[in-house]
Amino acid sequence: MNDSRLHVWDVPTRLFHWTLMLLVVLQFASGEFGWLDLQWHLYTGYATLALLLFRVLWGLVGSDSARFASFLRGPMATWQYLRGGERVTCTHNPLGGWGVVLMLLLLLAIALTGLTSSDDIDVFGPLAAHLDDATVRSATRWHHRLTGVLPWLVALHVLAVLVHEWRGERLIAAMWHGRREGDGSAPRIASTALAVTVLMISALAVSLMLWMAGD
Repeated sequence: MNDSRLHVWDVPTRLFHWTLMLLVVLQFASGEFGWLDLQWHLYTGYATLALLLFRVLWGLVGSDSARFASFLRGPMATWQYLRGGERVTCTHNPLGGWGVVLMLLLLLAIALTGLTSSDDIDVFGPLAAHLDDATVRSATRWHHRLTGVLPWLVALHVLAVLVHEWRGERLIAAMWHGRREGDGSAPRIASTALAVTVLMISALAVSLMLWMAGD
């Protein structure tokens, strides 16, 4: 039988999605529930920051379906989609595209405030020692506030996925094998070598920041 599905999601984007989910779970397990040592919270935070930096860069130079320019639409297009008049592509719909950006921005804000946070006992973000106490306290408060928002945004994301699943769009499976039903031609898929290069640059940037901070 012929497979009518298009190859939409590349391997780097799919690996990013599932790895990020695992890292967020580990961060809650260590930072919120105390199931893991807080050092794990720092290490997974560094990994998350590198992964988020990778996704931002991949959104600029990666596969067509991963590029922000391919799925971020203006307010009118988003409104038309909500009214049912906007054609849905095989990648992100206009509302889902902005949801991706919102999730990335929130996670970036959590990661960056975590770099300057402290529990005032034995765990300090790598940049906390270079800042005054008032700044560290403010960053710590915002780190906890933003972390409190994250489960609600995740729940909204899961609800949206379940609605699409109910409508017959197999998004969960698509994020595993990368294929979705659609018309037209499949988006251009960037090379694995480019993805590895972008990931190395991201990891190097975070490592350099930690080295300069003396962590």
